[in-house]
Amino acid sequence: MTSIENKKIILQIIPSMEMGGAEIGTIEVSRYMKKKGWNVIVASSGGSLINKLNVKNIPHIKLPLKSKNPLIIFFNIFRIAWIIKKNKVKIVHLRSRAPAWSAYYACSLFRGIKIVSTIHGAYNVQNIFKKIYNSIMLKSTKIIAISKYVKNYLLTNYKFTKKKSESIIVIPRGVDPERFDSRNVDSKRLFFLLNHWHLPDGIPIILFPSRIAPFKGHKTLLKALTILKKNPKIKFICLMPGSTKENSNYENELNSIIEDNELTDYIRFPGPCFDMPAAYKISDIIVSAADKPEGFGRIIIESQSMERPVIASAHGGSLELIKNNYNGLLFKPKSEQDLADKIKYLLLLPQKEKQKIVKRAKEFVNKKYNVDNMCELNFKLYNSIIK
Repeated sequence: MTSIENKKIILQIIPSMEMGGAEIGTIEVSRYMKKKGWNVIVASSGGSLINKLNVKNIPHIKLPLKSKNPLIIFFNIFRIAWIIKKNKVKIVHLRSRAPAWSAYYACSLFRGIKIVSTIHGAYNVQNIFKKIYNSIMLKSTKIIAISKYVKNYLLTNYKFTKKKSESIIVIPRGVDPERFDSRNVDSKRLFFLLNHWHLPDGIPIILFPSRIAPFKGHKTLLKALTILKKNPKIKFICLMPGSTKENSNYENELNSIIEDNELTDYIRFPGPCFDMPAAYKISDIIVSAADKPEGFGRIIIESQSMERPVIASAHGGSLELIKNNYNGLLFKPKSEQDLADKIKYLLLLPQKEKQKIVKRAKEFVNKKYNVDNMCELNFKLYNSIIK
């Protein structure tokens, strides 16, 4: 790859470019920075979202950045250093811990390289080794927390000087109000999904978009649906789109639960979905059921923007996005009974009352979580540290 001639060059480092909130955020910020006249390079181990970079002519460099193997992390120092030197990178933006170790020491080989890290969640601090492993993300020039919850978590669990604590800035994720607007999703896209996923007419659809990972709450939802299917008044199909590449054992566990509870006719695992606006529009209820507190809730704000009622676990960043029974519903984390009750409530709620909830949600997300606002805050942050 030829060297990029521009004094404002940023290197975004992320483990992979598979479908996920951090990965989508990387694409959004990269596109915006390019529009602002910056040159952006993304380094990752690759993934299905690379084409989103390609269409905007954003260079991608493939490196083994998902690996936690100490030897690979060590050699990645020199690979990243080569990218920095060849392209005269000014800012390195880190989005995960394993590649952050490589990038931090690569940056230390040069003068004047600024480091920004985005903390996407509440990292495990159960033992000193985990805490040391996590701490590399806190050595940056500026630290972006994606919610107030994440910032408070960092300040509670790690020691900061007063000056260092001021380097933590809350920049929440945003949603594209045009892309995630039900009026902009045409019937062809809807018919394609309905046919592709073999969905019957007239049966309410519960959408649970998530990576197939243990902490995401699939088991809680399946137990809730087991309760619901016993009610003859309740009909539903539950879609669980998401990547299964690295969690085949967990998917097998879920399939066992489905078979044991006779849920086969109610559940679909369609794999990754590349048209989420259409998936939201064909759905009646969206669920975000994480067992552990998550830093934010991209699914929540996308659902709100699409004017679809959303139910989420009452912890973590979700509490900043949903006021219960006002612009969405909250349920007690890991409580299948409470989740079942909330799903039943929405399925039976009169359309007029449901519309009040989703209209308030739309107004809320448009006002506070616009993607351009998020990108502009990143842009201002980058500019502030290279003057």
